[in-house]
Amino acid sequence: MFLLEAITLISLFNANCDVAAIKIEKRPLTVMVANDSDERSRGLMHRRVLSPFDGMIFAFDSPRHVRFWMKDTPLPLDILFFDGNGRLVSLHRNAVPLDQAPIDGGSNVQYVVELQAGGHPDILAEPNILELNACNGIFVDEHLRNRTSTVPQRF
Repeated sequence: MFLLEAITLISLFNANCDVAAIKIEKRPLTVMVANDSDERSRGLMHRRVLSPFDGMIFAFDSPRHVRFWMKDTPLPLDILFFDGNGRLVSLHRNAVPLDQAPIDGGSNVQYVVELQAGGHPDILAEPNILELNACNGIFVDEHLRNRTSTVPQRF
């Protein structure tokens, strides 16, 4: 079962956070943050590569029914939908690039994580815990400190 550290992630929505350090199954990931309506609407559209990032996390102010789509998104994605308590609501593997069909994440979703499809088979095989470790370059994990030396501006 996936589990988010919900208390910490609530601060992700409230913070002016551009980049977050998260862990899934003890594996550190660096993700862009979409925590306002413009950023959530844009998401990963028009991006051909994610590097130096591993993906994006979408934070909503409260749980809701969500639908995502792949319009103008040329990368295949694995999309993970979590409730406000950090429990996995649904998982959509290998979303088709540029597809405009809605991907229903289900009801009661507060956080969504998008990763490059197939890029993290170890995480998706036996995922257990997802936690936020840092925001805007103030990293807890030494590995992440070495991966990113600067914090990019908002996307």
